[in-house]
Amino acid sequence: MATNPTSTDATLAKMLRFIDAYEQQQPDRHTIDTARSLRAYTRSAYANRFWELVAGDHPEFVAGELDATACISGQSLDFAHFIASLSDQAWGGNLASAVSDSLLWLASKAISGRGFDSREYTAAIGDTAQPIEIYLDQHGSDDYQPAALAELLTRFASDADYAADLLAYQVGRHLAKSPYMALSEAILAANAIPYSEIVRGYLTQAFGATFTQGQISNRPVVTTRIYQRIRAYLLIKRDALRTSLLNRTYWKQVRPALMQQATEHFLVYLDAHLAN
Repeated sequence: MATNPTSTDATLAKMLRFIDAYEQQQPDRHTIDTARSLRAYTRSAYANRFWELVAGDHPEFVAGELDATACISGQSLDFAHFIASLSDQAWGGNLASAVSDSLLWLASKAISGRGFDSREYTAAIGDTAQPIEIYLDQHGSDDYQPAALAELLTRFASDADYAADLLAYQVGRHLAKSPYMALSEAILAANAIPYSEIVRGYLTQAFGATFTQGQISNRPVVTTRIYQRIRAYLLIKRDALRTSLLNRTYWKQVRPALMQQATEHFLVYLDAHLAN
């Protein structure tokens, strides 16, 4: 699809021209598969073995053609981060990823009581939970310093990070309905939607939010569901890998306070952009 430069900013137009040219080389692929392989043009950190389990592809890093700050739906975002988040918006991708997703679902169901696959551990939830991991590495599990976690959340779960994640979610919904829609077309479709509508749709579909006069009316439910996903992320990604899964005393130290603070950090962002 030809990109209309007047419909978006110059950097995004450049990104879409590159994507159009790339897609024309492989016209018969599902577009989400193309998005997975485009990680080769983001950053080397998004083209490593971990991402094969998460997103279903392990492209070798080529160049940072898509490593830029662009604007979609009025939001300034890290386009490389956006592509990485988009690549994990569909189950599977290859056998290793499908098996990984299934095992993650079963493990989280057994450990946390709720089944989540890798789509629940990356994107916005992953960005919200990762600062807790960093905090625990830096400060340990028995010392709660709200200011220290706030600084980490600001750095690693920024507005630009969340915009990339939520817009990737929106584009992923377009591609779920139309798997062969051109990626540039799906991105421009998201670009045409007011960001407040994208945030509202994300809250509704991901966490079962309801609204009254534009505000979340079942906030305790939404808060609990975000908290549960952060908790499952830490139980699976941190505790199971570090053999601390059975250390319930460790869980009960500062972890609940950290998870609650991170949950509120994400909700503050969502609340602010519901009103815009």
